[in-house]
Amino acid sequence: MSTTLIQQVEDYLAATLLSPQGAAQHLTGKVSKHELAPFLGHISAISASYISHSVGSKLASPITGAQAAEAYALYYTIINAAKLLHLIPSLSFEREEISVLDLGSGPGTAGLALLTALKKSIHLTCVEDSPHMRKVAERLLSRYRSTGVLSKLSIMPALSSRSTDRYDLVIAANVVAELDSVEGERAFQSLAERTAPGGYLVVIEPGQQQHTRRLMHLRDTLLSKNTEFAPLFPCLRRDSCPMLRLSETDWCHGVIEWQQPRLNAHLDDLLSFNKHRIKYSGFIFQRGGVTPPGIRALTPPEKTRIGIETLVCGEDTFGVVRIRKGARSEKNRALEKASVFDRLLVSQPLQGDDAEEVSFSKP
Repeated sequence: MSTTLIQQVEDYLAATLLSPQGAAQHLTGKVSKHELAPFLGHISAISASYISHSVGSKLASPITGAQAAEAYALYYTIINAAKLLHLIPSLSFEREEISVLDLGSGPGTAGLALLTALKKSIHLTCVEDSPHMRKVAERLLSRYRSTGVLSKLSIMPALSSRSTDRYDLVIAANVVAELDSVEGERAFQSLAERTAPGGYLVVIEPGQQQHTRRLMHLRDTLLSKNTEFAPLFPCLRRDSCPMLRLSETDWCHGVIEWQQPRLNAHLDDLLSFNKHRIKYSGFIFQRGGVTPPGIRALTPPEKTRIGIETLVCGEDTFGVVRIRKGARSEKNRALEKASVFDRLLVSQPLQGDDAEEVSFSKP
């Protein structure tokens, strides 16, 4: 993920949402606390509402007015855009114009990320139930100029059940966690139905244990009901999740290491927050796609008294594999150096936990 792209989005947010004085301060250095003060209470309240939200219940919207929506956009847009920018390289579009549905679009986060990263003409449909957020999304998206071109923008409070439109890319970021159990499953199925043949369904959730395990259950339900969908990330298998079957606490999540942009870092300092690393969970599915071969590293390789161990998952493979002391070599170096969610090709099926006779490579 490019630090330049992240900073580009933040610079635009500052120029659009701050006062002229605050925007000028951002360009030359640190924005004063006086300029940021109107947003701080709203950001704290929004954070508290998400942290205290019970899994499987509907979240009461913390966006109580125009300034709360602007505060959300100023702080959270860049964090959520970073998650999308991290996953966008896993998507491939042959056509020059793509249609995108962003469910729960908030202030237009997905649109900003896509326009920043893709040299495409984008027909964007945003669905957002908060009228205050819709106004901010209109303001941000209609003025943004970057690599991509916004060929058409539609912002609406809800999707029509009568619509038969299908999209090349369907995104739901931080949406399912805000819905109750029944609504979450319905939303997941509706998103699948609106994904065009060859199109992608991308679902991202906050990096919290219970929300992630719920998302993993929804992943199982989606794949059991929609056999034409292939999991692309992080899953490399389409059967029920072995982590869910074997553990009541484990959760499949990643961490994005980023160079935190300066305004976001400054807000962290003022709020006593810490977003220097971003935890997230998410899945990418493709309608009519093919799941890539290999395995994924699910935990960082760890030195133990036995050797180097990491949890891996792939088709017909799930469990801890080990490179025993004295057995490190060039053929298993890719496993030893793997980051979480790295995909590795293996020279032969893994048998048990011993990785010493298997060669690993990055595709």
